[in-house]
Amino acid sequence: MHEHTFQQHIHAYDTWKTTLSQGIEQFQTWLDEQHLGTPHDALPLYEALQSLRADRLTIAFMGEFSRGKSELINAIFFADQGRRLLPTDAGRTTMCPTEILHDPQASGAYIRLLPIETRATTKSIADHKLQPLHWNSLPLNLQSPDQMVAALAECCGSNR
Repeated sequence: MHEHTFQQHIHAYDTWKTTLSQGIEQFQTWLDEQHLGTPHDALPLYEALQSLRADRLTIAFMGEFSRGKSELINAIFFADQGRRLLPTDAGRTTMCPTEILHDPQASGAYIRLLPIETRATTKSIADHKLQPLHWNSLPLNLQSPDQMVAALAECCGSNR
């Protein structure tokens, strides 16, 4: 039996969203061509398309230090690399919000870390998320495990 990886499921979800969006767009075009649609009818279709385009999958890992969060992330997202990519030693990842992101609109994958110094402010993480200048970001080359290890170690403070 073929085992599906987490990445394959994510890709299947993205394909489903793309196919659904295309279907809605084709349906809207057909309604327009047949002069069957009204502006009132178009609104729910427009809202559905906007919702599909804005949809982002977010997976959060929270817990005390040394509880296996980094190991779990390595196992879920980087198992196909054959080695640990995210540092698992105690470091900034245990003290600071760290995000590993893949955003096709931002030209691929990257990691970003909210520096430890921001913990001294009264701003919430949500406030900091609205100000990307506060975050340290590094690109991740998904085709190069060595580059990903270096970027993850640099951003997470393992090389400091």
